[in-house]
Amino acid sequence: MRALKIVPCVLLTLAAAASGQASPPPPAPGNPSLAQQAENAAGRDSAIRATQAAEEARARAQAEARQNAALNAARETERAAAADLEGALSTAQAMQEELFRIHQDPDAQSAGTSLLAAPNPLSSDGWDHDPRIAAPAPSSRELPEEIFDRSNEVIAPGVWQNTETLRVIRLVLDADGDGKPELIRFLDRGTREPIRQEADRNYDGVLDAWRRYRDGELVSRVLDENDDGNPDVFETFRGGLLVVRELDRDDDGVRDVFYRYRGDSLFEEGHDADNDGVVDLLIIYEDRRRIRAQEDVDRDGRMDLWTRYSTQSGGEEVTQIEHDRAGRGFADTFEYFQIQGGKTLLVRRERDLNGDGQVDVVSFYAEGRLVRRQIAEASLAPM
Repeated sequence: MRALKIVPCVLLTLAAAASGQASPPPPAPGNPSLAQQAENAAGRDSAIRATQAAEEARARAQAEARQNAALNAARETERAAAADLEGALSTAQAMQEELFRIHQDPDAQSAGTSLLAAPNPLSSDGWDHDPRIAAPAPSSRELPEEIFDRSNEVIAPGVWQNTETLRVIRLVLDADGDGKPELIRFLDRGTREPIRQEADRNYDGVLDAWRRYRDGELVSRVLDENDDGNPDVFETFRGGLLVVRELDRDDDGVRDVFYRYRGDSLFEEGHDADNDGVVDLLIIYEDRRRIRAQEDVDRDGRMDLWTRYSTQSGGEEVTQIEHDRAGRGFADTFEYFQIQGGKTLLVRRERDLNGDGQVDVVSFYAEGRLVRRQIAEASLAPM
């Protein structure tokens, strides 16, 4: 009976072999498969190759960038050298053209001795005289308090440029009773000294003069001279004399004329011709006479004309004028003058044509006419 049972198992095994179906070998427990190992090795090789390719690409890009930078630097150097050469050639040609023009026209660029603006008498309240003389502080008209309407007021800090609260007596004079006062005075309630005064000088119903006092002394005055409602004269006083006077001559809200005083005399006068807030003409005085001036003729913000005066004869005679003709920011033309026959005449002109600080051309004049010229270098002579 047992032999009969074994035979079917053998027959089944033989049948499976005859059918060509091989049974898979049993896996070896505890060891990774060879396929997985091969796949991992291939991944590592691919990552190494990618890293090497990226490093090679970076190195090529850096090399190309260095090469391009070197080429660009070489081009910039060539361009700069060409620009320097072109500038030198242009400067030399301009110098020769200038010399040739002067040679053809000896009277070219004849020197003038007038300034943009000279001090003129100003017609205004208390100013019908030479502005070179410091005006005395104007006095207030003595008036009895009985003709004023009186009230007590408190002025908060900052209203009149005051740093603390002011307790004042307000005196109002409205002579014609139209409700528009001609004069308003403010007195310190304790000392009864004047603090401020407002006035309608032409009786048109609009205030046009303002005075400010300190310790009873006038320290500033503001005027509306053309009666348009806008102040145009600003004055500062010290010790009973004018020390600063500023004007808005074109009434645009910008102060454009400036006078500064020392003692009883003017020592500095400034003009802002184009209302840009920068002085274009500055005149310095000594003993009420001009001794020097500087002017920004082309209005580029830099002074380019300097004038010196002599006061030995009792007047104001021009002795030297310096020009910045090339716009370099410093003088390159120097003109010297003398009084001959009652006239101020040019006697010598020196030119620095290339801006190196050395005189290149010296021209000599007699009676205002060119008589001789000296040129420092033959290369500068006109061809």
